[in-house]
Order: sequence, then structure tokens, then C-alpha cells
Amino acid sequence: MANDVISGDLVMVFVSPSSGATTWKTVAHATSHTLSIKMETRNTSNKGAGSYVTRKPGYLDVTGTLEGMYIDDDKYNAEDFALAIVAKAPMLMIFGKETVQLNGVPDTTTSGLTHFYSSGQFYITGVDQTAADKENGTYSVTFEHASGFQINKLITS
Repeated sequence: MANDVISGDLVMVFVSPSSGATTWKTVAHATSHTLSIKMETRNTSNKGAGSYVTRKPGYLDVTGTLEGMYIDDDKYNAEDFALAIVAKAPMLMIFGKETVQLNGVPDTTTSGLTHFYSSGQFYITGVDQTAADKENGTYSVTFEHASGFQINKLITS
């Protein structure tokens, strides 16, 4: 089994401006991404379960955050995410590696263990901008799954 650790600087967030589009933009000057996949459970305990709680699987929830430095360019930045939250429309996003570093194209191949990626429609649920004196302006974005989340499969709408 290969033991290839993927460096965090190779994992990117790609955003498609509209549903079904094949044009991707990376998040401008991103410094950190978090993708969280959690499952709720439901209590199935009964009188015959003894001293322990028993559970069954429930709903899955996918959320995340991303952080970046505030900059104005043609990549997705704080302004684009602010417009997206006001529009209240889901955005198609991919979390994964680029085909070639710094080319802005997501790698959607699944050969080998180092090509993990995930995609889905997400609502932007928060945009925070920080502009401290004599420091880089930064922003953070929170998002929640809307529909169509897949692992190692590209969602197109």
C-alpha cells in the first residue's frame, strides 16, 4: 500500500459560477480549507437493550470553511462569496487537487489513492472579512451542503 501523504498546499477548492458549467475558478489566495462530513445517529434503545444505548445511522451533513487573503483578481474572492450569499443560490464546488499545480483545473481522475476529490452543491452561509491595521486583509467563508454531494464523482448540476 502506498504511503503518499498529500501536502495541504496541493488541495484546492474550485467553484463553478453556475450549475452545469465546466468553467472552474480556484479560490483566490486561499490559506486554509476544511471539509466536514458528519453523520447523525438515532437512538434505537429499548427495554431489552440492557445498559447500553443502541443506535442506527441517520442523516449525513456536509459543511466546510475556507479562509484566504483579501485580493481583487479573476479568481473567487470575498466579493464573489458575498454576492453568492445574497443571491441565496447554491454553488457547485470541488475539493481536491489540480491536474497540474497552479493551472486552476481540478483533477477528477480516481486512479490511485492520491486522487481523492469530492464535489457537490453548497450554500454559502457566512462571509467574514477582517482588515486589521498593518496586516493582510483576510476573509473566511462557511458553507453547507445543498444537494448532490459525491466522493470521487463529479456533480454537474
